[in-house]
Amino acid sequence: MFHRSCPAVILALVLTLAAASAQQAPTNPVPSPAIPDTPAGHTFKAWFDSFNSGERALIDAYVHRYDPDKSVDREMQFRSMTGGFVLLQIMKSEPLRLEFLVKERVSDTRAIGKFDVKPGDPAMVASFGLRAIPPGTSVADLNFKIDAATRARVIDGAIANLNESYVFPETAKKMEEAVRAPEKGRI
Repeated sequence: MFHRSCPAVILALVLTLAAASAQQAPTNPVPSPAIPDTPAGHTFKAWFDSFNSGERALIDAYVHRYDPDKSVDREMQFRSMTGGFVLLQIMKSEPLRLEFLVKERVSDTRAIGKFDVKPGDPAMVASFGLRAIPPGTSVADLNFKIDAATRARVIDGAIANLNESYVFPETAKKMEEAVRAPEKGRI
């Protein structure tokens, strides 16, 4: 009887081992970039580590030390939506500013972050923004510049359409004046 069940036991063992090895993380994951040894880098690392931990006590300690205007409840809610982040790239590093690229752990969503701190010990958060990158968009696509001629052509076209199609011509003229007012200041 043992001889008949032996192949079944071996097959079950092989399938179990195959399933377990398929669930393991790759042995050579891509290493995260180093977080700079700057005041902004230290504060960012404190946020990144506490946020990725998912532990309310660590997030609360971070908020109280570095960013007291932030809501712990909102951070916890955001953490539950993203599963935390993988740091992909440090895009710009200055003593009081850090720009970075992250990817959500629970999806393919990538985001660009900008992190500014105030001078001091600890370096308190001055501003922190994190914006998702639309699917199919590269980081380079987000760093384009518009020259003065292109800006003028786009504004002229929009105003021409507004003046031609808007129901209330007087209101269209007022909108044109409001749009052109900042342009006059640049000349």
